Parts: sequence; C-alpha cells; structure tokens
Amino acid sequence: MRQQPLIGTVTLAGTALAIFLIMVVVMMQEVKVAPIAPESNRDRFMHARFFHREQVNNSGFGGSGTMSYSLAKRLYGNLEHTDTTAYFSPGTYIAAVGVHGKNPVRVDIRWVDAAYWRVFDFTFLNGSPLTPEEVANHANCAIITQSLARELFGTDEAAGREFLLDHFTRTKVKGVVKDVPTITSSAYSQIWVPLTKEHTDGYDDFFGSIHATILADSRDNFPAIKEEVHRRLEALNSELKNQGYTMVDHDTPYPQEVLSAMHWSNVSPDYESEARQRTLVYVILLLIPAINLSSMTQSRMRRRVSEIGVRRAFGCTRWGIIRTLLTENLIVTLAGGVLGFLFSVLFAWIAADTLFANMTFSNTSTGLTPAMLLNGSVFLWAMGFCFLLNILTASVPAWRAARLNPVEAIGGLQK
Repeated sequence: MRQQPLIGTVTLAGTALAIFLIMVVVMMQEVKVAPIAPESNRDRFMHARFFHREQVNNSGFGGSGTMSYSLAKRLYGNLEHTDTTAYFSPGTYIAAVGVHGKNPVRVDIRWVDAAYWRVFDFTFLNGSPLTPEEVANHANCAIITQSLARELFGTDEAAGREFLLDHFTRTKVKGVVKDVPTITSSAYSQIWVPLTKEHTDGYDDFFGSIHATILADSRDNFPAIKEEVHRRLEALNSELKNQGYTMVDHDTPYPQEVLSAMHWSNVSPDYESEARQRTLVYVILLLIPAINLSSMTQSRMRRRVSEIGVRRAFGCTRWGIIRTLLTENLIVTLAGGVLGFLFSVLFAWIAADTLFANMTFSNTSTGLTPAMLLNGSVFLWAMGFCFLLNILTASVPAWRAARLNPVEAIGGLQK
C-alpha cells in the first residue's frame, strides 16, 4: 500500500465493493431463514400453508387455497417426532383499537391457537400467553406488543386492562410481548387473539383460513414427519376418491428454507432452482470484480519482478513465492472484505424497510437491527467470499510470477 498507494487503494475499494454487493444479496436471503426471535427455532420448523384439490376424470370441484382447521389438524396434528403444531390465520388483518379518551389506531391483528406460544419464542414483558380454554371458548382477550401497550395505556404493565377492538368488542389484555420484526412473517403481528368460530369451522371440510407450523423435536426427523403426513394423505385420498377428486401432495410440510421459495398454492416450491439462481448471481458478483482486481494484482507483481528474481536466486521455491504472494493478497482482500461487510450491514440496516419490507402488513417498519444481520452464518459467508476472491484475483498472477527465470527477472528489472 505504501509503495503503490493508488493501485493499493483501488484494489482495496474494489474488494470492498465486491463483498458489499454480494453480502447484500446474501442478507436478503438469510433474513428469511436465519434464527430470529420469535422464530428462533426456524431450523426445526416445518410449514403447511395450502391445500390443493384436483378433479378426477373431470368430476368434482378442484382448486387450491388455505386449509380448514379440521383438515390441518387431521394432517399435521399429534405427529410423532414433533413437540407441537401451531394453527393460526394466514397473514394479518388491519383492525382499529382504542381506549377511552384516545383516538383509535390501526394495527395488524392475527388469530392464533394456544400452541402458537410454544412454537414461537415470544418474550413476555407482562402477563401470560393464551390458554387452551380461552382459545376453545373464543374469549375476548388478546396479547399485544410493547409499543402498542405504551401507545394505548402509557405502560408495559397492561395485563388486565381493556380496549375496544374495531370500536365495539371489549377486549382484555392477557399479556404484553416485545415488538416482533415483520421479517418473522409467521410470528409477526401487533395483536394476537384466539381463533374465532369462523376460523375453526372453515368454509367446508377442506378449505378455510388456517396455516400450520410444526415444531419438530429434531431436524433429523424431518423425513419421518413427512412420511407420516404422506400416510395420512393417502388415507384421506382413499376417502375422496369416490367423491371425484384427490388431494395433491406438494411435498408438504416445508422446512423454512423451502418455504422461502414458495410462490403459488398449487405448485411445489422449486428450492433447488432458486438456489442455483442465487449461486449464479454470487458467481457473477465475484467473477467480474475478480477479473479487474486480477489485472491490478498483475500490475503490482510487475513492479516486484526483481524482488521475486532475487528470492528465487537465493533458493526460494516456486511454491514459496506463490504462498507469499497469496498471503500478501489475502491481507489486502480481508481488509477490503471487512470494510465491505461492515458497509453492507450498515446499508442493510439503514435501508431495511425497503430491502426487507413485507407489503402484506400495514406496519412497514421491519424492526430489523444490526444484531439480526450480524449472525454467524452471514459472517462465515463473508469470510468464505473473501478467501474465494483472493484465490480468483491472485492465483494466476502469483503462478506467473513464480515461473519467472531468476536471471531474467533480475536482468529485466535493470533495463
């Protein structure tokens, strides 16, 4: 850097930019699958979202959509190798809440069951979760977030207080939890209330307004859980056969990473294809800057021809030259990589509401913090890309430098 400040600075900046761009792409995927409270157990989650029914011989009624409560329990309830299964409404809905003397506020509301609070690890600041009895009786009680409690009551200690839901329904606060980031889409809401009779009854025996998330006892048991669900599905289809339709298994339930690739209710997620596309993006983002940085590295090598010649003349092996040059370039690459990584975290945090916003929620603030971005997986990705970029940029120039004839190298420098 001191001998060639311009080239060194450009190399450092180019490395930082390359790592910055690729880490932003990585973070946009990582926030979908990384353990983030209250979805800290994402590695053990299996999700069931939709039901797809096809006609047999053009008879019966086909279609796809969210499941009924009875169907979800039949397929995903009380499975072996699971801790529990939570049933809840798909997404959130906008509701108005208020207290006497204050204007109503618009919030996101979600309907859930009692197991929901065991699958997702909410942090309770006051009160307690919904009980099975309260859910079964469709009680007028709710769990609310810390920010909403402060807005309505001016304190976190809001358990036992009441508010009006949608202007008419007197609802008792059962508990207060820390605010939930919108990037945890299965757990996010501002108010959670017991499933209503409309949710538990559904539209018919198959279609309704229910999503299910299974908490497996171990990720190793995912295949066994899927096999049990498949057996239940076969039993269901044997019953449906005479009615003119069949249920299509799109390999549900899905692990968290596969759920992130889901787009349609009647098509299986193509996670492998999306993974290949991301890999291609990573390669492009690494290869293009690597070609440019390699030429700069080669330029630095030309200025050190005599030094390399002298070292070879005194017995340094070709591998010794290559190892030295790769190590020196790695130091520059790591310095640029650290800068790029820090800038990517800062940028992702500042632009979080644009990069990671979930437009299905009325709350456009993601609640993302730098700590959520600085997880071990993201750090390992950054370091891995730094080492790979070092190999791509320095291997060819180092190999060419090591092949120089010592006499020609020293003589060439003296011209």
